[in-house]
Amino acid sequence: MVRWQSDDFPGWVEVSVRDARGRDHRIIEKVPVLTSLPVTADSRFPMPFWIDAEAESIDGDEIVVVLPEGTVTIEGNGSLVVVSAKADQERYRHDRGWLDHAIHELPTGVLWGVDGATAAQCAEMLHGLDGFALVCARLGLDDHSEFIDACRWHFDHYPHYLSRRRYFADYATYICDRRGPLQVSPPPSPYWLRRPRPQAS
Repeated sequence: MVRWQSDDFPGWVEVSVRDARGRDHRIIEKVPVLTSLPVTADSRFPMPFWIDAEAESIDGDEIVVVLPEGTVTIEGNGSLVVVSAKADQERYRHDRGWLDHAIHELPTGVLWGVDGATAAQCAEMLHGLDGFALVCARLGLDDHSEFIDACRWHFDHYPHYLSRRRYFADYATYICDRRGPLQVSPPPSPYWLRRPRPQAS
């Protein structure tokens, strides 16, 4: 819920919903239609909350949901394709793991497993990074943009370094010559990643 929209009875708010492709959709609706929370013009915005939508169909991790009581987005959509939060969180855990490993020996080089990455492997990591960026967008992790951009710089430039390494003392020299980031700082961990995972019984 991003802001109070109107004082017209019974009070209207503007809501932002992120779909499976990471696109934001805006909804302007009466407060009682969307939530039973005591939201007023004096409430602090933005505020997170759940919309009680109905699942129309499920295809893998993607769910088509119907918005409540004829509610539509400003584009006129009454349903949206979303991804379950659990699926996105699991994908985040997986992708964050290999990304942290790939960059943890910078500025020595980019890793693939225990070896230095090849140009083809960097291209594969760029593709994986695009997927990670989409997951972060759906999870609202806007504070991950610098991490993603820095990873992208290295996955883009490391193949070029490999093709011209005879001209540079090492990768650190290449990074400095291109004014790239010598290290990639990890982003803040999401709160749900800091919680212990439930143990299987």
